[in-house]
Amino acid sequence: MFDSFRTIAEVSVTLAGFVGIIAVLRRRDEGFSRFGLVQLLQTTFAALFFAFLPDLLSNVFSWDTTWRASAGAFGLYHGFAIVNHRIRQRGLRKTTWLQIAITIASIPVVVLKLLVGLGFLMQHAYAIYYLGLLWLLGIAVFLFGMLLFDPADLPEGDPEAL
Repeated sequence: MFDSFRTIAEVSVTLAGFVGIIAVLRRRDEGFSRFGLVQLLQTTFAALFFAFLPDLLSNVFSWDTTWRASAGAFGLYHGFAIVNHRIRQRGLRKTTWLQIAITIASIPVVVLKLLVGLGFLMQHAYAIYYLGLLWLLGIAVFLFGMLLFDPADLPEGDPEAL
């Protein structure tokens, strides 16, 4: 059942590896920020962690408890990540319309995960969790694309560029 989650974990590790290679090969004067790099790595490692969480918990807890704990933790993390990003972005350069759209579209995904964490929609727990993982991986791929094609579009949270 968790094979698709493992595939997401493999893609996350691969993406993080490519980010590491790009960070090493880029020169300091090409101007992507540490905040942007940390944001990208945070997203890929979160996808990795949450891809394995239900499998780890299923060895200890019942099926319902596993999904409630996994989805609840995932929803709380994702909600915190959105709030943290918005706070850091407030004092930075203007947010693009695409970043705003992704943030707004993330809210229903977070709400669905939190509802599963509260015990609602349990018959759809796997699908909702899977959607959350794909969403997080999609954000990581988006950030990676920005890093590759237009580093100036990454948020500049740290004045020291890499």
